[in-house]
Amino acid sequence: MSRTPPRNQHDHRPRRDHGHAGRGHKPAPPEPARVLRSPRCPGCGSDVAAKAFNAVEPGFEVLTCRLCGMGRTIPPVLPEQLGRWYPDTYYGKENVRFNALFERLTRLFRMRRARAIAARAKPGPVLDVGCGRGFILSCLRDMGFQPHGIELSDTAAWHARNTLKLDVETCDFLSSPHRVGIYDAVILWHSLEHMPRPAEAVTRARELLKHGGLLAVAVPNVESLQARLFGRRWFHLDVPRHYYHFGAKSLAAMLERSGFHVVREDHFCLEQNPYGWIQSFYNALGFDDNFLYSLLKNRSARTMRIRHHPIQAALTALLLPLVTALSLVMTAVEAALRRGGTIEVYAVKRGA
Repeated sequence: MSRTPPRNQHDHRPRRDHGHAGRGHKPAPPEPARVLRSPRCPGCGSDVAAKAFNAVEPGFEVLTCRLCGMGRTIPPVLPEQLGRWYPDTYYGKENVRFNALFERLTRLFRMRRARAIAARAKPGPVLDVGCGRGFILSCLRDMGFQPHGIELSDTAAWHARNTLKLDVETCDFLSSPHRVGIYDAVILWHSLEHMPRPAEAVTRARELLKHGGLLAVAVPNVESLQARLFGRRWFHLDVPRHYYHFGAKSLAAMLERSGFHVVREDHFCLEQNPYGWIQSFYNALGFDDNFLYSLLKNRSARTMRIRHHPIQAALTALLLPLVTALSLVMTAVEAALRRGGTIEVYAVKRGA
């Protein structure tokens, strides 16, 4: 249910009231789509006209490649502006983002991810790019892997290093000093969309992998039923933290262009997809942006939101059983149609 914590330009999840400007406001009325010229698409490499729509966050819009469907946020957030969109409070007090129940669920979902990776990769060196608090790496270590992580957030990296005793660097992935061809698996789990140069990141991942090594990628799916139905109010759109907005087609095209062969594409994710339906539904009803998400966070965040919006909190609780039931049905439907709200893709390195 929780989103993978964003990792600044990388990371997961669980996108939200982060305590920064631009959240919890009523959005301006939507403007008509426009057709613009755009830079070369990192997904398919085309240079064609792209359609644009305004995002909920004022001052940003999303361009969509007419050939492969990949979207991009315009203007992109500059490196010196990242702190505004990824404050330390995102990870919560003492690195606890959610209440105790959902923290436990989050860790169970991390275990499930680790098992999926372990089933497809040899137990050897593994690199998690945007590893957040390090839960996936901790699980993989217990399964016989040698875990290494990269995380831009000092707050999250501190937890991974000092609490879980993991080898985690605080650096940019593209300039990281890792030797080529040493990893059996590289993980980009809800981090690729946070990177300003995703094609270069995928190429870098290929360089670091051994021949036949595994690349595990998870991203929100802009081709999903959720995205089509809710548009700019879709929970997983998360402008401007997401630089790029992938669909199954555009992600596969970028991976193939970068020297990978896709071996599995999964459209069912119990952690991400039901909640995408739930929160997007509330957003569409006009509730404060991602209001429920803030209620599920740690006690201080929850108390503040309830105090300031008691009626919304009561209505949220009243509707939740019905909305949850509908979300589970729709999650099954979208998976059957291969239009999941998020997708998980496993690809192997081709060639030497």
